[in-house]
Amino acid sequence: MARQRALFQTSAFRGAMVYLIVFLVVTGTTLALLYNEMARALSRGGDALVWQEAAVVSRLHATQGADTVKNFVTARAQAGGEMVYFLANGLGTRLAGNLAAFPAPDQTHRTADDWITFVVPLDSDRNRPDAFAVRGRVVVLADDLALLVARDIAPERAQLKSMAQLFAGAMAVLVLIGLLGSIFMARRTLARVDIITDSLRDIMQGRFETRVALAGRGDEMTLLADRLNDMTARINTLMSAMREVTDNIAHDLRTPLNRLRGQLENTRAQIAQTGAARAGADELDDQLAQNIQDIDMLLENFAAILSLSRLESGAVARSKAQVDLVAVVADIAALYEPVIHDMGGRLDVGVPETAVPETEAPETAALVSGERTLISQAIANLLENALKYAATGENIALDLSRHEAPEGVFYEICVRDKGPGIAASDRARAMARFVRLEPSRHVPGSGIGLSLVHAIAQLHGGGLALSDNVPHGLVATLRVSVGER
Repeated sequence: MARQRALFQTSAFRGAMVYLIVFLVVTGTTLALLYNEMARALSRGGDALVWQEAAVVSRLHATQGADTVKNFVTARAQAGGEMVYFLANGLGTRLAGNLAAFPAPDQTHRTADDWITFVVPLDSDRNRPDAFAVRGRVVVLADDLALLVARDIAPERAQLKSMAQLFAGAMAVLVLIGLLGSIFMARRTLARVDIITDSLRDIMQGRFETRVALAGRGDEMTLLADRLNDMTARINTLMSAMREVTDNIAHDLRTPLNRLRGQLENTRAQIAQTGAARAGADELDDQLAQNIQDIDMLLENFAAILSLSRLESGAVARSKAQVDLVAVVADIAALYEPVIHDMGGRLDVGVPETAVPETEAPETAALVSGERTLISQAIANLLENALKYAATGENIALDLSRHEAPEGVFYEICVRDKGPGIAASDRARAMARFVRLEPSRHVPGSGIGLSLVHAIAQLHGGGLALSDNVPHGLVATLRVSVGER
């Protein structure tokens, strides 16, 4: 249904429909004018026959008298044909003809030029199975003699009716052809738009090497695709340069930082061995320990930046290896349960049975295609985030559930904490690189953890969603598609 609505909303379909409507209006007007002109031509031809008969009778009356006219009308009436005659005296008495009586005034239609139209009744002298319409006029031959000459207009009307049906059929065929043509053009345009949309979807997911592949027709769609390809190539060049600079900085700084860390560790060891009795040795050791901790955080940030750059650049492809999310959740829970317990809280792990299809064994119920290490890192990042902001002694929940959507089957891994949460207006920003929201600036971190989780989720065909945990706190939902099984 959505596809059909999209089809009818395309500019190609609407443009074709506008053209069709204009074409039908012009064609219909032309056919109506043609029909009217043909009707007038047929009427003029029939009227000429009536005038011709009236002229013949008038000449006979002028040259040979009333009796000859009577005999002539009688002969014409007996000969049959499409003509109707009624010869009457001054009192209206019928003298000759094939019409039983002169039509009453209320049964005739008289035009401004004295032409009359009426229906010949069944009781006339004409050998017809039904009543029929005629058009004619009255010719006054003398004060006591008049002749009504009319012609049968049924054939004319039948011809006009056939012509009208032909025109209507032609219009119907034009409408059908126009609709089919509009749908064809819309489907063709929509198919080409789908190619562009699919390519742009890949580009939005970080695969900047993707190009829009349209058959070369030299039209506006091909021109648009060429410009999009040029733009993508330029973006790819800029992104590659930026990633290269970022990677180089990270690599170049990691080496001296590692060296500095090693030197500080050696200094601490030397102080521990030789300077334990010196005044201030403990304070110096604490400072060195803090320096080493800061260096470790910098190294972790550089590692996260490199990982995020590789994920966003498409350098890391989604693996087809099977990962059991139940096992992953269990391993991560075993790692973090002691930490949360030491903080006075509890880690509640849940894998509802409703998430397990009856046709699958429990040990393989949560199989997905992907990278186990990356999924584990994403879950760990979410738990680390919850530990940072959750109040001491509060419980943290880690749940795994299965969901079916029109686009496929997904597993959702939810981490619920009871911390301050994130305002709805800030949730999109919270998943951007290096973003630190104001309430969390006092907490150690780089602002890259949720960005990394989001990139890992996108690599696995899903995403990261943030929502409120009632009555307070944050729910971070990592969504992973089943992928190829």
